[in-house]
Amino acid sequence: MARGDLVSLSALKAHLGIQSSADDILLSSMISQISRAICTWLNRAFLWPRDVTDIFDGNGRNRIQLRNWPVVSVASVSIDGQKIPQSSDGQSSGWVLEPGDDEPPGAMQMVMLRGGVFSRGWQNVAIAYRAGYQISKEQQTVPAAGARIAALQPYGPFAVDCGVAYASGAALTPVAANPARGQYVVDSFGDYAFAAADAGAQVLLTYGYVPHDLAACALEWAADRYRHRDRIGMVSKSLGGQETAAYRITAMPDFVQQSLRNFGRIIAN
Repeated sequence: MARGDLVSLSALKAHLGIQSSADDILLSSMISQISRAICTWLNRAFLWPRDVTDIFDGNGRNRIQLRNWPVVSVASVSIDGQKIPQSSDGQSSGWVLEPGDDEPPGAMQMVMLRGGVFSRGWQNVAIAYRAGYQISKEQQTVPAAGARIAALQPYGPFAVDCGVAYASGAALTPVAANPARGQYVVDSFGDYAFAAADAGAQVLLTYGYVPHDLAACALEWAADRYRHRDRIGMVSKSLGGQETAAYRITAMPDFVQQSLRNFGRIIAN
């Protein structure tokens, strides 16, 4: 699926029972538009893994809420241009990342200081980190020549490849086709192909995913908008004089809005 889309075209067509490709362009456009609308409603700039640097005003407290989550890793924390080391044990002086709350992670996270505070100032705190829904170092074994590895995708559909490494830690190189030893190919559904020379090797897959709840919301909303084309402007319709069908018209389906609540950013800083 296109980068930023929360559901694939094939999944939407299967949900709608569509086999023809006549409306593929329309459906793809709806998926992209609704995916952007969901991110806007959630007040989140992105959902897939990305390296970011947040700049904050120092608040005089010992903790700061990060703007993006779930946090994969923190690269650095600095105050007034001075780098702060990571706490070695979670109790000694330095920064500590608040753990994620569940699987898949859902709540926003904080960076906390042991033995200090984020001194008050204007844009004087910088935190570089990686955030987004990511499966890290999923263990797999390269199959025989011609076979593919399917990413397990335990929390939601595959979205973007973030790299493959051997169990030793050495990185493999992504290529478009015909991988040689030390290379791999991956499609948009999370199926990985490797060279015959790598058969039997232990590899670690890292990839971004769309949480099942968000994928379902995009699917249901896109399906609702597609069906709405046949009744634009209608609030009800008489069915042969025997009964009347009434339509509920809202900007976002109620069931979608309810499901999205747990994913929204509610604190601005």
